[in-house]
Amino acid sequence: MNDISNFSHLGNVLTVSQISVCLGLSFLLSLVVAKTYQITYRGVSFSPAFMHTLVICAMVIGAVMLIIGSNIARAFSLVGALSIIRFRNAVKDPRDVAYIFLVMGIGMACGTGFYNIAIALTVITCFAAIFLSFVRFGEHGLTEKILRIQIPLTSNFEHIFDDTLKNHAESFTLVSAETTKMGTELELTFTLKVPKRFSAEKLMEELSKLNENLKVQIVGSNHVLDL
Repeated sequence: MNDISNFSHLGNVLTVSQISVCLGLSFLLSLVVAKTYQITYRGVSFSPAFMHTLVICAMVIGAVMLIIGSNIARAFSLVGALSIIRFRNAVKDPRDVAYIFLVMGIGMACGTGFYNIAIALTVITCFAAIFLSFVRFGEHGLTEKILRIQIPLTSNFEHIFDDTLKNHAESFTLVSAETTKMGTELELTFTLKVPKRFSAEKLMEELSKLNENLKVQIVGSNHVLDL
């Protein structure tokens, strides 16, 4: 029994300075990661809460690693405690997963005292993320947009905007049509493949002249324009 008792107290005594350095460095480095995420994000629904989560996650992981230390008994206890947590939020962007793993790695490095690895991991990975975003690595020449437009109810709605869309998009497809306003209006949804020179403002201006100034919405890769 004495051996088991000694085994459960193998961890080193932590000083206030060690805890402060770990949490402080985790905080600063995760701030850099969160800012990099903000700069490189190109999705539709940006969430500041996710940036906060990145910072907090790094600090929590760092604290967990401090608690565990070299104590195997604590490690198994924490695994059992954390196993009751269930994460139900779906990750919409695969890059979000990469950023979560990045701050976890930073927290683990800070919590185990490998501060040089934590700093190098942050600097190199964030530089790589910004570089890939700047050169638009992996993107093709065309960008996909979603167009939603409302028009008065009519029987010949499929080809009303063909001429206008051909002037702005390389290709387009009508994906849905539904009635709104008690059946007095139609809402059409198109997918557009547009070149880099595409101007959403010009397209919306032309469409608004054809649909009697009803609603026009363009959902892009990094913004939403509404009229």
